[in-house]
Amino acid sequence: MAHRNIAYIGGKSAVVNLDGKIVLRKDDLREDGYIAWMKMHNLDQYCHIFTANWSADEALEATNQLLQLKDRPTAIVVTSDPMALGVYKALNDANVNIPNDISVASFDDVEINCFLTLTLSSIDMNTEEMGKATIRFICFRQLTY
Repeated sequence: MAHRNIAYIGGKSAVVNLDGKIVLRKDDLREDGYIAWMKMHNLDQYCHIFTANWSADEALEATNQLLQLKDRPTAIVVTSDPMALGVYKALNDANVNIPNDISVASFDDVEINCFLTLTLSSIDMNTEEMGKATIRFICFRQLTY
């Protein structure tokens, strides 16, 4: 199925400041990437962003809001597998069939995914390699200035 109307359910990035307090960031790279991708493919009119606090409960509520849209998305990108559990529950409660009515993809590829009916499509983000790539990028940038 070629998806055009793709919704995004995610949480906001947080950082720990020098006082040790957790501060939510105003921007989020994942959300920014979703928006950029949708714009790059001329799908701006289908941009649907739902922000939750990284919990399955809030993702369930976000999905319930998504299901109220007049032009319901055919796919949902969820930024974490635990949140995707809430998405699955909301879709199941609304008798929305995965994958016939809507597709769901997520990130983390946690073990519980294989126990879901249907198995969650999830991407394993190799955080160790991402960290190494970030350090190489930072070091390279410093060498070029």
